[in-house]
Amino acid sequence: MLDYAPPVVFAALAWWLSTGAILFLIGLPRATFRWTALGATALLALATMLVIALRNDTSVTAAYAGFAAGLMLWAWHEVMFLTGFLAGTTRAPCPEGLSPFARFRAGVAVILHHELAITAHAILLVAISWGATNQFALWTFLILWIMRISAKLVVFSGAPNIADGFLPGHLDYLKSYFSRSRPGRIFVLAILGVTSLSVLLALTAFGHAPGTYESAGFLLLTAIVMLALIEHWALVLPVPDPSLWGWAIKPAAQDPALPKPQDSRNTI
Repeated sequence: MLDYAPPVVFAALAWWLSTGAILFLIGLPRATFRWTALGATALLALATMLVIALRNDTSVTAAYAGFAAGLMLWAWHEVMFLTGFLAGTTRAPCPEGLSPFARFRAGVAVILHHELAITAHAILLVAISWGATNQFALWTFLILWIMRISAKLVVFSGAPNIADGFLPGHLDYLKSYFSRSRPGRIFVLAILGVTSLSVLLALTAFGHAPGTYESAGFLLLTAIVMLALIEHWALVLPVPDPSLWGWAIKPAAQDPALPKPQDSRNTI
């Protein structure tokens, strides 16, 4: 069983480091955000070239590289959203007294540009990866998107343990769209869906010999989905935050408008 461990460890470390890097960058003064966006865009271009170069490479290294490229592509969207360059048509708190449907429409408006950009990017990735043998970059990106949509729906519909302290001051209005009520059917459906996907990916990975291209790639995807499952549960369970990214958010801790160490989960 230990033969299957390396991809899981790699995925966990990549998730931890990429999340920490983003938290560190958005904790810096806003004057640095344009440089952060430029750097993220350079990584976006590099990752896109990597996806193209790996199209028909089925080595174990290519599975890891495809996964890493998918993470970098997704990180661009997180950076652009958290720096405020790509958010929505509305940048104001949620009006009070709205009906559930009107509140949902208002919630969509504050993230509309972000979601449209992800949708367009996903379509482009599908076109680039069409007919390719190595599609782990595409699958990584799509899985991260699905997991993020699932988490957003849970946060919007009801989750008592929402950690929103990672949001920079210019996005404080987003907190008014979160619901800290008891979890309902959306949470149950999300848990069932994420759990089922993780089991399906794990069974697919274990259906191949350890150390192969297929085993490595599907274990990388399994690890990301399992991490998303933990994040979903963390939204509703009164568990203490282990401050996994204290090293990343230290520069922001002195500014009350910026993230605090105890509220640093659920970012990627």
